[in-house]
Amino acid sequence: MRVLLLAEFFLSGQTTHVLDLAEQLQHLGHQAHVRFAKVHSSLFSTEYAPHLKAQGVSFSTGFSPGFLSYLVRTWRPDIIHAHSSTQFALANRLAKTFQIPSILTCHGLGFSQSKHVKALQGATHVIAVGPKVAAEISRFCPRLTVIPNGVNTTYYVPPPGSLLRDQVVYIARMDRGKIPALAQLAHILRNCFRRHLIVVADWNPEVPGTIFQSWQADIRPTLQQAGIVAASGRTAREALACGNAVLLIQRGYDGLITPALSGQPDFDFSGNHSRFPFSRLRRDLSRLFSCPPALERLQVWSRRYAVENLSSAQMAQKVLEVYDEAKRLPSKGR
Repeated sequence: MRVLLLAEFFLSGQTTHVLDLAEQLQHLGHQAHVRFAKVHSSLFSTEYAPHLKAQGVSFSTGFSPGFLSYLVRTWRPDIIHAHSSTQFALANRLAKTFQIPSILTCHGLGFSQSKHVKALQGATHVIAVGPKVAAEISRFCPRLTVIPNGVNTTYYVPPPGSLLRDQVVYIARMDRGKIPALAQLAHILRNCFRRHLIVVADWNPEVPGTIFQSWQADIRPTLQQAGIVAASGRTAREALACGNAVLLIQRGYDGLITPALSGQPDFDFSGNHSRFPFSRLRRDLSRLFSCPPALERLQVWSRRYAVENLSSAQMAQKVLEVYDEAKRLPSKGR
């Protein structure tokens, strides 16, 4: 099967998802071409493009509907799959012109706005990355499937060896709204445990008690050296896969990811629930630091949970099932 993936390139979990999906489709014996309408980071040419070439994934850049029409006409994809809302309408137009299915993935909330509704209604099938996203758009989407984001659990793996890993690292694409929670974490580590917090981000928030490291295209070495990771979204999933204890944090504190928390019906990786006060964060850190065996058991569980629940290979297989269903629909049903 040939799949044309439409997106914009940001330093974001959404972009990483698109790249991972393309690689997994290749591994499953299909062909993927990624078209980035716009590139918003210079790291694309220095880090990401060479990686795509090494993985055998074809790609192109630029916003030219004429070129895309030429690409579809000559490459003849079986599916057009758009991941950026700026590409939704274009995906539908190309699909209608060339009589092939259009798949749209909604990577977050906000798609119930009127500017998105027509595109959602015009798609062959819509994928939502979680139940909250699906609930928001379900009335617009007659064909809707929830497929949570996955991570490459054969790449994101724990480090070899059995040394105790209890370094705390905060990893995020930074924005001002995240700084208060980050500052609380740094304050607790400094005042209660006499530790500095390593912050890996795309810009330095300059929070007292932190050591800043610039964002890295490949975050795996950092995740393997850490032992306790404060993160949300895709980074939290990758941290679990690398066998870390994960503090789910974004604008508030959502808790230490454990079997009990992951079993809650409203559990997700957004970090936006603010389930617990920061006094709970202090207690969770105290528990991890004071009992190394408990920390190691949680790290082992993290890896097992990721393999069983967060594999992007499993995610890609579910996406392929959506593609197959869309292809079986008669043209007028698309």
